Amino acid sequence: MPHLYLKNLKEVQYPIEKNGVKFLFKVDDIYYKKEDNKNFNLIACEIENRKFFIILQKRGEKYLLKYDKITRPLSSYLKRAYLSFIQISEAEIISSNIEGIRDKQPQKYLLTIDDNLNFNDEIIVEIGFGSGRHLLHLAKKYPKKIIIGIEIHKPSIEQVLKRCELENISNIRIIDYDGRLVLSKIQSNRVHSIYVHFPVPWDKKPHRRVISEYFINEAIRVLKKDGFLHLRTDSDNYFEYSFHQFMNLNKNELKIYKNRELEVSSKYEDRWKKMNKNIYDIFLINDTISSEIEENFNFAFDNCLDISKIEKRAYLFDEFVIHFESILQIDEKRVLIKLTMGAFERPEHLYIVVGEESYYFNNPVKHKLNQKAHNKLKEMLSCQK
Repeated sequence: MPHLYLKNLKEVQYPIEKNGVKFLFKVDDIYYKKEDNKNFNLIACEIENRKFFIILQKRGEKYLLKYDKITRPLSSYLKRAYLSFIQISEAEIISSNIEGIRDKQPQKYLLTIDDNLNFNDEIIVEIGFGSGRHLLHLAKKYPKKIIIGIEIHKPSIEQVLKRCELENISNIRIIDYDGRLVLSKIQSNRVHSIYVHFPVPWDKKPHRRVISEYFINEAIRVLKKDGFLHLRTDSDNYFEYSFHQFMNLNKNELKIYKNRELEVSSKYEDRWKKMNKNIYDIFLINDTISSEIEENFNFAFDNCLDISKIEKRAYLFDEFVIHFESILQIDEKRVLIKLTMGAFERPEHLYIVVGEESYYFNNPVKHKLNQKAHNKLKEMLSCQK
Protein backbone atom coordinates (compact mmCIF):
# COMPACT_ATOMS: atom_id res chain seq x y z
CA MET A 1 0.00 0.00 0.00
CA PRO A 2 1.06 3.65 -0.48
CA HIS A 3 3.42 5.17 2.10
CA LEU A 4 5.90 8.00 2.54
CA TYR A 5 9.11 8.70 4.45
CA LEU A 6 9.23 12.17 6.03
CA LYS A 7 11.56 14.34 8.09
CA ASN A 8 11.52 17.66 9.98
CA LEU A 9 7.90 17.40 11.10
CA LYS A 10 6.42 20.21 13.19
CA GLU A 11 4.08 19.47 16.08
CA VAL A 12 0.40 19.48 15.07
CA GLN A 13 -2.42 20.55 17.39
CA TYR A 14 -5.57 18.45 17.02
CA PRO A 15 -8.32 18.67 15.90
CA ILE A 16 -7.49 20.46 12.65
CA GLU A 17 -8.95 20.45 9.12
CA LYS A 18 -7.12 20.83 5.82
CA ASN A 19 -8.39 20.41 2.23
CA GLY A 20 -11.58 18.73 3.42
CA VAL A 21 -9.67 16.25 5.60
CA LYS A 22 -10.47 16.37 9.31
CA PHE A 23 -7.66 15.26 11.61
CA LEU A 24 -9.58 14.44 14.78
CA PHE A 25 -6.95 13.34 17.30
CA LYS A 26 -3.62 11.56 17.70
CA VAL A 27 -2.91 8.54 19.89
CA ASP A 28 0.62 8.77 21.30
CA ASP A 29 3.26 6.19 22.13
CA ILE A 30 1.82 3.00 20.70
CA TYR A 31 4.03 -0.08 20.73
CA TYR A 32 2.54 -2.70 18.41
CA LYS A 33 5.63 -4.91 18.84
CA LYS A 34 7.66 -4.08 21.91
CA GLU A 35 10.64 -6.09 20.69
CA ASP A 36 10.96 -3.77 17.68
CA ASN A 37 11.08 -0.71 19.97
CA LYS A 38 9.44 1.35 17.24
CA ASN A 39 7.24 4.24 18.24
CA PHE A 40 3.84 4.52 16.50
CA ASN A 41 1.20 7.23 16.47
CA LEU A 42 -2.34 6.62 15.27
CA ILE A 43 -3.86 9.72 13.65
CA ALA A 44 -7.66 9.75 13.30
CA CYS A 45 -8.93 11.13 9.96
CA GLU A 46 -12.35 11.81 8.50
CA ILE A 47 -13.26 12.50 4.87
CA GLU A 48 -16.89 12.84 3.79
CA ASN A 49 -18.15 11.14 6.99
CA ARG A 50 -15.81 8.17 6.53
CA LYS A 51 -13.33 7.70 9.35
CA PHE A 52 -9.99 5.91 9.31
CA PHE A 53 -6.54 5.99 10.90
CA ILE A 54 -3.15 6.65 9.40
CA ILE A 55 0.00 5.59 11.24
CA LEU A 56 3.08 7.72 11.86
CA GLN A 57 6.05 5.55 12.81
CA LYS A 58 9.36 7.03 13.95
CA ARG A 59 12.42 5.29 12.50
CA GLY A 60 15.59 6.94 13.68
CA GLU A 61 15.68 10.48 12.28
CA LYS A 62 12.86 9.89 9.80
CA TYR A 63 9.17 8.98 9.93
CA LEU A 64 7.14 6.42 8.01
CA LEU A 65 3.57 7.45 7.18
CA LYS A 66 1.34 4.49 6.29
CA TYR A 67 -2.24 3.22 6.51
CA ASP A 68 -4.04 1.35 9.29
CA LYS A 69 -5.12 -2.15 8.27
CA ILE A 70 -8.17 -2.20 10.54
CA THR A 71 -9.93 0.91 9.22
CA ARG A 72 -8.66 0.28 5.65
CA PRO A 73 -9.25 3.54 3.74
CA LEU A 74 -9.55 3.67 -0.03
CA SER A 75 -6.34 4.67 -1.78
CA SER A 76 -7.87 7.90 -3.03
CA TYR A 77 -8.80 8.94 0.54
CA LEU A 78 -5.38 7.88 1.73
CA LYS A 79 -3.65 10.13 -0.79
CA ARG A 80 -5.72 13.13 0.35
CA ALA A 81 -4.95 12.42 4.00
CA TYR A 82 -1.22 11.99 3.35
CA LEU A 83 -0.88 15.20 1.34
CA SER A 84 -2.94 17.19 3.84
CA PHE A 85 -0.90 15.84 6.76
CA ILE A 86 2.31 16.88 5.03
CA GLN A 87 0.93 20.41 4.75
CA ILE A 88 -0.22 20.75 8.37
CA SER A 89 3.04 19.26 9.72
CA GLU A 90 5.21 21.16 7.19
CA ALA A 91 7.12 17.91 6.67
CA GLU A 92 9.79 17.29 4.06
CA ILE A 93 9.32 14.22 1.86
CA ILE A 94 12.32 11.89 1.73
CA SER A 95 10.68 9.28 -0.50
CA SER A 96 7.19 8.31 -1.56
CA ASN A 97 5.24 5.85 -3.70
CA ILE A 98 1.95 7.77 -3.79
CA GLU A 99 2.48 9.39 -7.20
CA GLY A 100 0.65 6.54 -8.90
CA ILE A 101 -2.47 6.91 -6.78
CA ARG A 102 -5.29 8.09 -9.00
CA ASP A 103 -7.32 11.08 -8.02
CA LYS A 104 -10.55 10.40 -6.22
CA GLN A 105 -12.82 8.14 -8.24
CA PRO A 106 -16.58 8.73 -8.51
CA GLN A 107 -18.10 7.72 -5.18
CA LYS A 108 -21.72 7.41 -6.34
CA TYR A 109 -21.05 3.72 -7.02
CA LEU A 110 -19.39 3.10 -3.65
CA LEU A 111 -21.44 2.07 -0.61
CA THR A 112 -20.47 1.42 2.99
CA ILE A 113 -21.66 -1.48 5.11
CA ASP A 114 -23.97 0.96 6.92
CA ASP A 115 -25.81 2.05 3.76
CA ASN A 116 -29.26 0.74 2.87
CA LEU A 117 -28.88 -2.32 0.65
CA ASN A 118 -32.57 -2.85 0.02
CA PHE A 119 -33.26 -1.45 -3.45
CA ASN A 120 -36.53 -1.29 -5.34
CA ASP A 121 -34.91 -3.15 -8.23
CA GLU A 122 -33.94 -6.82 -8.10
CA ILE A 123 -30.43 -7.46 -6.73
CA ILE A 124 -27.52 -9.61 -7.91
CA VAL A 125 -24.54 -10.09 -5.57
CA GLU A 126 -20.97 -11.08 -6.46
CA ILE A 127 -18.55 -11.74 -3.60
CA GLY A 128 -14.86 -11.24 -4.39
CA PHE A 129 -15.07 -9.80 -7.92
CA GLY A 130 -11.30 -9.42 -8.45
CA SER A 131 -10.55 -7.78 -11.81
CA GLY A 132 -14.26 -7.09 -12.25
CA ARG A 133 -14.73 -8.84 -15.61
CA HIS A 134 -17.66 -10.93 -14.43
CA LEU A 135 -19.17 -8.09 -12.39
CA LEU A 136 -19.15 -5.75 -15.39
CA HIS A 137 -20.55 -8.54 -17.56
CA LEU A 138 -23.46 -8.95 -15.12
CA ALA A 139 -24.14 -5.20 -15.14
CA LYS A 140 -24.36 -5.16 -18.93
CA LYS A 141 -26.40 -8.37 -19.14
CA TYR A 142 -28.92 -7.22 -16.50
CA PRO A 143 -29.19 -3.42 -16.91
CA LYS A 144 -32.43 -3.25 -14.90
CA LYS A 145 -30.98 -5.05 -11.88
CA ILE A 146 -28.69 -3.64 -9.17
CA ILE A 147 -25.35 -5.48 -9.17
CA ILE A 148 -23.69 -5.42 -5.74
CA GLY A 149 -19.97 -6.23 -5.89
CA ILE A 150 -18.16 -7.07 -2.65
CA GLU A 151 -14.37 -6.84 -2.56
CA ILE A 152 -11.64 -5.91 -0.06
CA HIS A 153 -8.75 -5.53 -2.53
CA LYS A 154 -8.39 -1.76 -2.95
CA PRO A 155 -6.80 -1.71 -6.46
CA SER A 156 -9.62 -3.94 -7.77
CA ILE A 157 -12.21 -1.57 -6.30
CA GLU A 158 -10.55 1.49 -7.81
CA GLN A 159 -10.29 -0.23 -11.20
CA VAL A 160 -13.99 -1.15 -11.31
CA LEU A 161 -15.05 2.32 -10.15
CA LYS A 162 -13.06 3.80 -13.03
CA ARG A 163 -14.58 1.34 -15.53
CA CYS A 164 -18.08 2.23 -14.37
CA GLU A 165 -17.39 5.89 -15.08
CA LEU A 166 -15.68 5.32 -18.43
CA GLU A 167 -18.33 2.88 -19.71
CA ASN A 168 -21.28 4.79 -18.23
CA ILE A 169 -22.41 1.80 -16.15
CA SER A 170 -24.87 3.01 -13.55
CA ASN A 171 -26.29 -0.16 -11.96
CA ILE A 172 -23.18 -1.35 -10.08
CA ARG A 173 -22.68 -0.71 -6.36
CA ILE A 174 -19.39 -1.59 -4.64
CA ILE A 175 -18.93 -2.50 -0.98
CA ASP A 176 -15.47 -2.76 0.58
CA TYR A 177 -16.18 -5.31 3.29
CA ASP A 178 -16.11 -8.95 4.35
CA GLY A 179 -18.58 -10.73 2.09
CA ARG A 180 -19.54 -13.13 4.88
CA LEU A 181 -21.25 -10.27 6.71
CA VAL A 182 -22.86 -8.26 3.91
CA LEU A 183 -25.81 -10.59 3.27
CA SER A 184 -27.06 -9.92 6.80
CA LYS A 185 -27.82 -6.33 5.67
CA ILE A 186 -30.25 -7.45 2.92
CA GLN A 187 -33.93 -8.21 3.52
CA SER A 188 -35.33 -11.65 2.76
CA ASN A 189 -36.36 -12.75 -0.76
CA ARG A 190 -34.74 -9.78 -2.55
CA VAL A 191 -31.82 -11.34 -4.46
CA HIS A 192 -31.92 -12.85 -7.96
CA SER A 193 -28.54 -14.63 -7.68
CA ILE A 194 -25.30 -14.76 -5.67
CA TYR A 195 -21.92 -15.47 -7.29
CA VAL A 196 -18.85 -16.68 -5.41
CA HIS A 197 -16.22 -17.24 -8.09
CA PHE A 198 -12.77 -18.56 -7.19
CA PRO A 199 -12.79 -17.71 -3.47
CA VAL A 200 -9.56 -18.11 -1.51
CA PRO A 201 -9.52 -21.81 -0.46
CA TRP A 202 -8.04 -21.11 3.00
CA ASP A 203 -6.97 -24.74 3.35
CA LYS A 204 -4.96 -23.94 6.49
CA LYS A 205 -7.61 -21.58 7.95
CA PRO A 206 -10.95 -23.10 6.94
CA HIS A 207 -12.87 -20.88 9.38
CA ARG A 208 -12.14 -17.97 6.99
CA ARG A 209 -13.88 -19.56 4.02
CA VAL A 210 -16.85 -17.76 2.50
CA ILE A 211 -18.91 -20.94 2.15
CA SER A 212 -20.13 -22.09 5.57
CA GLU A 213 -23.34 -23.28 7.18
CA TYR A 214 -24.13 -19.72 8.29
CA PHE A 215 -23.41 -18.21 4.85
CA ILE A 216 -25.51 -20.81 3.02
CA ASN A 217 -28.47 -20.19 5.32
CA GLU A 218 -28.15 -16.42 4.84
CA ALA A 219 -27.94 -16.92 1.07
CA ILE A 220 -31.15 -18.98 1.11
CA ARG A 221 -32.86 -16.30 3.20
CA VAL A 222 -32.04 -13.39 0.87
CA LEU A 223 -32.58 -15.30 -2.40
CA LYS A 224 -35.92 -15.09 -4.15
CA LYS A 225 -37.72 -18.36 -4.85
CA ASP A 226 -35.90 -20.04 -7.78
CA GLY A 227 -32.89 -17.77 -7.25
CA PHE A 228 -29.48 -19.41 -7.02
CA LEU A 229 -26.07 -19.36 -5.34
CA HIS A 230 -23.24 -20.13 -7.80
CA LEU A 231 -19.87 -21.31 -6.50
CA ARG A 232 -17.03 -21.66 -9.05
CA THR A 233 -13.65 -22.97 -7.90
CA ASP A 234 -10.49 -24.60 -9.20
CA SER A 235 -9.70 -26.12 -5.78
CA ASP A 236 -10.50 -29.82 -5.33
CA ASN A 237 -10.52 -29.38 -1.56
CA TYR A 238 -12.83 -26.36 -1.65
CA PHE A 239 -15.23 -28.13 -4.02
CA GLU A 240 -15.43 -31.20 -1.79
CA TYR A 241 -15.77 -29.10 1.38
CA SER A 242 -18.53 -26.94 -0.17
CA PHE A 243 -20.40 -29.94 -1.55
CA HIS A 244 -20.58 -31.44 1.95
CA GLN A 245 -21.76 -28.10 3.35
CA PHE A 246 -24.58 -28.00 0.81
CA MET A 247 -25.49 -31.64 1.43
CA ASN A 248 -25.86 -30.93 5.15
CA LEU A 249 -29.05 -29.00 4.35
CA ASN A 250 -32.30 -30.84 5.15
CA LYS A 251 -33.30 -30.43 1.51
CA ASN A 252 -31.71 -28.84 -1.51
CA GLU A 253 -31.54 -28.74 -5.28
CA LEU A 254 -27.99 -28.77 -6.61
CA LYS A 255 -26.57 -28.63 -10.12
CA ILE A 256 -22.91 -29.60 -10.49
CA TYR A 257 -20.66 -29.11 -13.50
CA LYS A 258 -17.01 -29.79 -14.30
CA ASN A 259 -14.99 -27.68 -16.75
CA ARG A 260 -18.06 -25.82 -17.94
CA GLU A 261 -17.52 -22.78 -20.15
CA LEU A 262 -19.11 -19.49 -19.05
CA GLU A 263 -19.89 -16.38 -21.05
CA VAL A 264 -16.96 -14.52 -19.50
CA SER A 265 -13.66 -15.71 -18.05
CA SER A 266 -11.38 -13.94 -15.56
CA LYS A 267 -7.62 -13.57 -15.97
CA TYR A 268 -7.23 -15.93 -13.03
CA GLU A 269 -9.44 -18.54 -14.71
CA ASP A 270 -7.63 -18.18 -18.05
CA ARG A 271 -4.35 -18.95 -16.32
CA TRP A 272 -5.68 -22.14 -14.72
CA LYS A 273 -7.19 -23.33 -17.98
CA LYS A 274 -3.79 -23.07 -19.66
CA MET A 275 -2.47 -25.29 -16.87
CA ASN A 276 -5.27 -27.82 -17.55
CA LYS A 277 -6.66 -27.46 -14.04
CA ASN A 278 -10.19 -28.69 -13.39
CA ILE A 279 -12.84 -26.08 -12.64
CA TYR A 280 -15.98 -26.97 -10.69
CA ASP A 281 -19.39 -25.28 -10.52
CA ILE A 282 -22.06 -25.83 -7.87
CA PHE A 283 -25.46 -24.17 -8.23
CA LEU A 284 -27.74 -24.19 -5.19
CA ILE A 285 -31.31 -23.46 -6.34
CA ASN A 286 -33.53 -21.87 -3.70
CA ASP A 287 -37.06 -23.30 -3.49
CA THR A 288 -38.27 -21.55 -0.33
CA ILE A 289 -39.81 -18.22 0.60
CA SER A 290 -38.16 -16.95 3.78
CA SER A 291 -39.80 -14.89 6.51
CA GLU A 292 -38.80 -11.26 6.85
CA ILE A 293 -36.37 -10.29 9.60
CA GLU A 294 -37.02 -7.33 11.86
CA GLU A 295 -34.13 -6.38 14.10
CA ASN A 296 -33.39 -3.17 15.95
CA PHE A 297 -29.72 -2.33 16.39
CA ASN A 298 -28.24 0.08 18.90
CA PHE A 299 -24.47 0.32 19.36
CA ALA A 300 -24.54 3.32 21.69
CA PHE A 301 -22.96 3.35 25.15
CA ASP A 302 -25.63 4.66 27.50
CA ASN A 303 -23.45 4.70 30.63
CA CYS A 304 -19.80 5.35 31.35
CA LEU A 305 -17.25 2.60 30.74
CA ASP A 306 -14.83 1.49 33.45
CA ILE A 307 -11.59 0.60 31.65
CA SER A 308 -10.07 -0.71 34.91
CA LYS A 309 -12.24 -3.80 34.38
CA ILE A 310 -10.45 -4.64 31.12
CA GLU A 311 -8.07 -7.59 30.98
CA LYS A 312 -6.10 -7.97 27.76
CA ARG A 313 -7.42 -11.37 26.76
CA ALA A 314 -10.21 -13.09 24.85
CA TYR A 315 -13.59 -13.75 26.48
CA LEU A 316 -15.43 -16.64 24.81
CA PHE A 317 -19.21 -16.87 25.00
CA ASP A 318 -21.67 -19.32 23.44
CA GLU A 319 -22.05 -17.48 20.11
CA PHE A 320 -19.42 -14.74 20.04
CA VAL A 321 -16.04 -13.56 21.28
CA ILE A 322 -14.78 -10.30 22.83
CA HIS A 323 -11.00 -9.90 22.74
CA PHE A 324 -9.44 -6.82 24.33
CA GLU A 325 -6.10 -6.21 22.59
CA SER A 326 -4.81 -2.89 23.94
CA ILE A 327 -5.69 0.40 25.63
CA LEU A 328 -4.10 3.51 24.11
CA GLN A 329 -3.96 7.05 25.49
CA ILE A 330 -5.45 9.86 23.39
CA ASP A 331 -5.20 12.65 25.99
CA GLU A 332 -5.82 13.19 29.70
CA LYS A 333 -9.55 12.56 29.34
CA ARG A 334 -9.77 9.93 26.58
CA VAL A 335 -8.39 6.50 25.74
CA LEU A 336 -8.75 4.25 22.72
CA ILE A 337 -9.63 0.57 23.17
CA LYS A 338 -8.53 -1.78 20.40
CA LEU A 339 -10.56 -5.00 20.35
CA THR A 340 -11.93 -7.86 18.27
CA MET A 341 -15.62 -8.62 18.71
CA GLY A 342 -18.42 -10.66 17.14
CA ALA A 343 -19.14 -14.12 15.77
CA PHE A 344 -16.36 -16.70 16.11
CA GLU A 345 -16.00 -17.23 12.36
CA ARG A 346 -16.17 -13.54 11.38
CA PRO A 347 -15.26 -11.21 14.29
CA GLU A 348 -14.65 -7.54 13.59
CA HIS A 349 -11.60 -5.47 14.49
CA LEU A 350 -12.82 -2.30 16.18
CA TYR A 351 -11.77 0.79 18.10
CA ILE A 352 -13.74 2.40 20.95
CA VAL A 353 -13.08 5.99 22.05
CA VAL A 354 -13.68 6.17 25.82
CA GLY A 355 -14.18 9.52 27.56
CA GLU A 356 -17.03 11.64 28.85
CA GLU A 357 -18.86 10.23 25.84
CA SER A 358 -17.86 6.80 24.58
CA TYR A 359 -18.42 5.57 21.04
CA TYR A 360 -17.13 3.21 18.37
CA PHE A 361 -14.71 4.96 16.01
CA ASN A 362 -16.57 3.05 13.27
CA ASN A 363 -19.72 1.16 14.28
CA PRO A 364 -19.86 -2.66 14.04
CA VAL A 365 -21.88 -4.18 11.22
CA LYS A 366 -25.58 -4.39 12.05
CA HIS A 367 -25.59 -8.09 12.78
CA LYS A 368 -27.41 -9.95 15.55
CA LEU A 369 -24.24 -11.45 17.03
CA ASN A 370 -22.48 -8.07 16.99
CA GLN A 371 -25.47 -6.67 18.89
CA LYS A 372 -25.24 -9.46 21.46
CA ALA A 373 -21.50 -8.90 21.83
CA HIS A 374 -22.03 -5.15 22.24
CA ASN A 375 -24.67 -5.68 24.94
CA LYS A 376 -22.31 -8.01 26.80
CA LEU A 377 -19.46 -5.51 26.42
CA LYS A 378 -21.58 -2.77 28.01
CA GLU A 379 -22.42 -5.11 30.88
CA MET A 380 -18.77 -6.07 31.42
CA LEU A 381 -17.46 -2.50 31.50
CA SER A 382 -20.39 -0.68 33.12
CA CYS A 383 -19.44 1.82 35.81
CA GLN A 384 -22.60 0.82 37.67
CA LYS A 385 -22.22 -1.92 40.25
